Amino acid sequence: MTLTVYGPLCTEVYQITKPIDRDYPDVSYYIKHLSSIGGRILEAMVGTGRLLIPLLEAGINIEGIDISPDMLAACQKHCSDRNLNPVLHQGCVKNLEIPGKFNAIAVSFGSFMLLENRTAAMSALQAFARHLEPQGRIFIDLELPIEDFKTENIVKQRSPIDCPDGSTILLQSTSRIDWLNQLNTTVIRYEKWKDSKLVATELQNLPLHWFGRDEFIMCLKENGYKNITLCANYNDDLQPSSYQDTMCFSAALA
Repeated sequence: MTLTVYGPLCTEVYQITKPIDRDYPDVSYYIKHLSSIGGRILEAMVGTGRLLIPLLEAGINIEGIDISPDMLAACQKHCSDRNLNPVLHQGCVKNLEIPGKFNAIAVSFGSFMLLENRTAAMSALQAFARHLEPQGRIFIDLELPIEDFKTENIVKQRSPIDCPDGSTILLQSTSRIDWLNQLNTTVIRYEKWKDSKLVATELQNLPLHWFGRDEFIMCLKENGYKNITLCANYNDDLQPSSYQDTMCFSAALA
């Protein structure tokens, strides 16, 4: 058993529970905004290609980066299966180093919250700025992990995940909240069973560092961004009005 971020079992569960071809609310939002920007675009924390692939199929010149080799391998396979050949990078966004610059950088579905503290998040914003063309834009979506607030220190047994190879993955999780540092840390234990035998285990340490609405706007301004816009739930005409809303930020490099 090893302590991992996004290892093989986590990646397998992600692919089953978040398949590529599902109708996700962020896809049409990003096709609309990134198509109008054009040029070279980066999806940071790309994962298995859930968003990247429909953007590629829409004709957007998008590359991806992720720290997890397992997630990148899954992304590459999904792309190859569809005769797509994007540029994929392995690395961490808080010390991003990719040759050249981009017209836009996007981090969708709350993935930016996986940066475990304020220092890491600010380093990522600064790294994005270094990799943007003048007037280039960033898109970052954030949420509040409210459900975990309600179940701190409670061990939760999740529904079994049936895998294509006939195995089953069982998941247990528990969360701990550091209120002062706005950090919710969830530890997830994965067990893969096949033919009544335990064939693999994995631990995932999943940090979620949350921001308030005005707090994140201030962070953007302090790190060189302007023309900040905000909408809710990937709807340009909707403003956040509930703690359950996804906050969709966009800003231009000053």
